[in-house]
Amino acid sequence: MLADLPSHAVVGHLVVIVAPIAALLAATYALGPRTRRLLRWPVVAGAALTFALAVWAGQAGQVLLAAVQAAASGGEPLPAAVDGHAHGASMLSAAAFVLLVAVAALLPRVLAPGRPRGRAASVGAAVLALCALGTLVTTATTLVQAMEAVWSHHPGWS
Repeated sequence: MLADLPSHAVVGHLVVIVAPIAALLAATYALGPRTRRLLRWPVVAGAALTFALAVWAGQAGQVLLAAVQAAASGGEPLPAAVDGHAHGASMLSAAAFVLLVAVAALLPRVLAPGRPRGRAASVGAAVLALCALGTLVTTATTLVQAMEAVWSHHPGWS
């Protein structure tokens, strides 16, 4: 718990703020060679922070899920939206990991600032841009699933 809120809610909000920023930085880095000197370390930091926050949010989500299941009355199953969000959160952690691996693999050499353009740089830029896009899409999907999971508990909000 963080200030009377489940830590998953707080960390989850951090992920949906940081992940798109990190993904947009990575896409800009990939597609704009002139930006690479300026964005190299922010991209590395953003990818690492996104992965760390996604893992933390996932772990906090498992704790919250266990607490909600324990508090469920009459052994009633939780709405399917809750399981959907849990699956989406796992996918977000995977996307964040893939982005981090791509950044770690490509930025030091293939997409290093000042490196001449060539086939390897073009392929590397495409891979990094696709990883960034995957992170953006997965973040948006997981956010929608989170809202559905929360709203599924409030019949008046559906």
